[in-house]
Amino acid sequence: MKPGEPIVPATLEVSISRAEMLRHNRWNAGYYEDRFRRNERRLRKLRSVPLDKFIPEELPDGSKGITYGQVGARKLSPHGSVRYLQVINIRDTGIDFSIKPDRVAEGSHNDPERSRVIQHDILMTNTAFRGTETLIGRCVVISRNYGRLNISQDIDRIRVQGVNPYYVGTFLKTRFGQLQIQRFVHGVDSQKINFGHVRGFLLPVLPASVQEEVEDQYLGMARCHDRAMAIKERILAARNIQPGRYGEAINELANQNASYRRATSEAQERLKHLISELEAVLEGEQKKVRPYPG
Repeated sequence: MKPGEPIVPATLEVSISRAEMLRHNRWNAGYYEDRFRRNERRLRKLRSVPLDKFIPEELPDGSKGITYGQVGARKLSPHGSVRYLQVINIRDTGIDFSIKPDRVAEGSHNDPERSRVIQHDILMTNTAFRGTETLIGRCVVISRNYGRLNISQDIDRIRVQGVNPYYVGTFLKTRFGQLQIQRFVHGVDSQKINFGHVRGFLLPVLPASVQEEVEDQYLGMARCHDRAMAIKERILAARNIQPGRYGEAINELANQNASYRRATSEAQERLKHLISELEAVLEGEQKKVRPYPG
């Protein structure tokens, strides 16, 4: 570009049929990028069904199939009995309570019953702000009882029936799931994933044996993650420090601990293996999810 020459924004051109545009009812060119359309074709070839099929409006206990956390003024309570999760607490391998160890009072405005979190729930971050796009679509499955736990409005709590939640959570981490999430992030409403988007995600229905193997391996990964987080929380309590705005202080201390590093590394390697194995099954390269080699 020559000095003084005006900067012309890059443009994206796609070629789509009228039928395809009407079917999706989306008017943003980014939505029709080739990678998204190839992903959709592959998922339809696998006879995938909308995730909506497995998210009931209401479960037998009266809870909603999908909801988000409290809305409105946030009043934290340092000695509250309910742990309060925000987007930053959701990591790839699980929940990190030490980065932002916030709490709220039980039964308060910040602790609505509808968004209480229990074992086997799926949590997915639904919002990103400028410069934090990688935070949207993070997904974890609650692998055990963490006690009283609630979430912010930037996190969706999802409960499924008729499908293994650990399979759903892992699938959303694969490129097949992430491309569906990114497709909406690149759309008109680029910083928000809504309930309609989540319900519309296409999910291949794999044999129960494959879903159960995914669960077993996910739980093995989660145990490593929780072991690392327990070490981290002990360090935070022993040092009596503020964790830092984004957990910088506690992360620096934890990374000096060899046991923490080993547990964290194993959790990440187990997750990487599981995602790779599930993608290979979805690609038709193999029939089963092979065990972690460790």
